[in-house]
Amino acid sequence: MKRVIGIILTGLGAFLLVLALLLKFVAVPKLAVAPLAPGTDGISTSTNIGVATKLFYPGKLASGENPTRENVPLKAVRTTRGDVLAATTSEAEAANLAIYDSFSNVTDDEGTTIDASTIRVAFNRFDSQLSNCCGVNVDGEKANFVGIAPFKFPFYLEQKDYDWYDSGIDKTAPAKFVGTDTIDGVEMYKFEQIIAPYKSGELEVPGSLVGSTEASYKANRYAEAKTLIWVEPTTGQIVKGEQHQHQYLAGTDGTTEALTIIEATFGADPKEVSETAASAGKSAGLLKTLGNTVPLVGGILGLIALILGFFLATRPKEGEGDDTSASTPPPAASGNVNLSKS
Repeated sequence: MKRVIGIILTGLGAFLLVLALLLKFVAVPKLAVAPLAPGTDGISTSTNIGVATKLFYPGKLASGENPTRENVPLKAVRTTRGDVLAATTSEAEAANLAIYDSFSNVTDDEGTTIDASTIRVAFNRFDSQLSNCCGVNVDGEKANFVGIAPFKFPFYLEQKDYDWYDSGIDKTAPAKFVGTDTIDGVEMYKFEQIIAPYKSGELEVPGSLVGSTEASYKANRYAEAKTLIWVEPTTGQIVKGEQHQHQYLAGTDGTTEALTIIEATFGADPKEVSETAASAGKSAGLLKTLGNTVPLVGGILGLIALILGFFLATRPKEGEGDDTSASTPPPAASGNVNLSKS
């Protein structure tokens, strides 16, 4: 009976060990990938709200209105969808890519569009490294995509700096790890990216606005930004973001600020932050359970069962190997025996 129990335990132990290995190295890697399309219906929408302490409207110059407003409420809505068909091509599948198209629209409290942009990115579904395949672009123009995708960080983040792509400068700038935080009880890694002032274009304005004596002057346009992001470290999901933007026109020397175009701070909608934190926390919990807890417990129990089962299955039956009767001589007779007749 013990041998039967041992065989059963040995089989159970082997099964638990194999299950632990499959979960750790097969199942979890298949789960730890970005979806081919974001959101529950293949489209995700995020909203940032903010205030521009100063906002310049070039369109008001012709009408003679004051082109600058102060303390203007702003709303930035980003809509992102996945191009699933493009992601199923041989080129995309070979590199394990997801391909997202995204449109951003910033409006003021009167519904006027302040800024609008589009971006198409292709990135590795696990480590979020950008690719230059599949028709990627910024505002329809070819770009040099490098570093981490702007929409998602890698799975299993480390407490280190990451090269995060910025479409304004068309290259990466360090997203520096600045500490940990919690949002609604979910642990976050906090990063900061600073984009130093860079020339983003030119804008023709009345010369008097930028210190020129010319009636019309084409001034250099500059932009800079500081962004804080909170990322759930297991899934790499960006849960919250805050950004301070500063754009200006330079004077006649070409670099010194002469006119503020926008000075604004944006932050993610608090309701969306809570919803995203809950979703990211649930996904992280599942990955940790399947990738760490279950394999560890299953591996320990499997090893114990395997050892115990092997011991019981190979243990000799009672009485086997201990029979010494054939080699032991009979005991000697005691006293004298008289065989003669009287």
